Amino acid sequence: MANGATEKELKAGRLAMLGGGVGREMPLVVKKARAASLWDMNDKEYIDCTSQAWSVNVGHCHPAVMAAVSEQLQNFTHIRTSFDTVPKLLLAKKLSELGPGRLKKVAYSLTGSDANEGAMKLAMRNRPGDMFVALWDGYYGRTLATLNMSWPHPNNRFSAWGGPKIRVPQAYCYRCPFGLSHPSCALECVRFAKESILKNAAEPPVALMMEPIQGSGGMIDFPADYYPAMRKMCDELGMLLIWDEIQTGFGRVGDWFAANIYNTTPDIMIIGKGLGGGFPMFGILAREDLKSFEPGDHSFTFAHFPVSMAAARASIQVIEEENLLERSRRIGKLFSDALNAMKDKYELIGDVRGPGLMIGIELVKNKVTKEPAREEAHAFVNEGLKRGVIFGESKYLRLGNVVKIKPPLVISEAQVERVLEVFEEITRSLTT
Repeated sequence: MANGATEKELKAGRLAMLGGGVGREMPLVVKKARAASLWDMNDKEYIDCTSQAWSVNVGHCHPAVMAAVSEQLQNFTHIRTSFDTVPKLLLAKKLSELGPGRLKKVAYSLTGSDANEGAMKLAMRNRPGDMFVALWDGYYGRTLATLNMSWPHPNNRFSAWGGPKIRVPQAYCYRCPFGLSHPSCALECVRFAKESILKNAAEPPVALMMEPIQGSGGMIDFPADYYPAMRKMCDELGMLLIWDEIQTGFGRVGDWFAANIYNTTPDIMIIGKGLGGGFPMFGILAREDLKSFEPGDHSFTFAHFPVSMAAARASIQVIEEENLLERSRRIGKLFSDALNAMKDKYELIGDVRGPGLMIGIELVKNKVTKEPAREEAHAFVNEGLKRGVIFGESKYLRLGNVVKIKPPLVISEAQVERVLEVFEEITRSLTT
């Protein structure tokens, strides 16, 4: 066993876990990870199409990231937030340079949940009131505040501790809540959202929170004209626009941020996951003219962790030097073209979505009725694991019907071919 651990010891450790996670438990213990692959305790290799919660965009244990971390470990590990460090300041400088438009101010967080909550705090420092607006199927984290803003979860014991909110329909064109089609719909969802806010909000809302592509909610991307229309609505209503780009940032969609490909800049952007190169690194990019945090508003003991910041700087450099933005677009097209061809062949595949390597495949029992194939999506992940491919799945507790393909940007062409081969094998087996 790894590190001398016995199966009995591992079992005891497993029994000691309290639970509460959202991803399904996978029946394997990971021994090693490199690039786009994982190996279990029996040295079986798996192609990782989840990038481990969409986090290792540059691949597992990239040599440049590991070298930067190793060098930093020789100097110091933890420095409290009161002190400056070279990794902190240089990373802030780089993030400010990468930030779209006027997103030039940086704040660091430990997780995506507290980064989103920090965005809410910052918005409240800049607008009166307490009301927020969120989209249907949006997901922002698992603190009391962000869970309240996310799509309604079963057995949510904690809703009483959330603040006031309004949820409005998003531009889910495959399942339009108004029964319309784009573009003849004239973005009815935006008109309805504005009318709902005007009629239902007891006070002017502080901000609209949204993901440019909804990850947990089902890999839902929106038509290009939806983004500027929502920006315009926020401006008209005096709301700030907050984008959660934790999943879409740092090459996942084929650019540094989705804001770049959709030509829409929010007032506050949440970043993380792919930024850290496998190390915990999250934060906020905010408009430079917004009022900043007050002392003590948003501070965490390890939020300025120098090791993660060294990893993040190295990860950004890898994306630049290895041209991973272009690679994400190119490899993503290989996947999307092949999957769309399969969609024409198989009743099970209802829709293929997402730019770059942020791909979602919605499974349906019937293409006319679009009845969600939830059990099939769950079975899809199980079958993939047997064949050495780790697919993702939307939502949890078998609530979703979308299979996710979001591998590291360094996945090889040979691995792409194998993933597609396995995908079609499973589709065929679930169709017949």
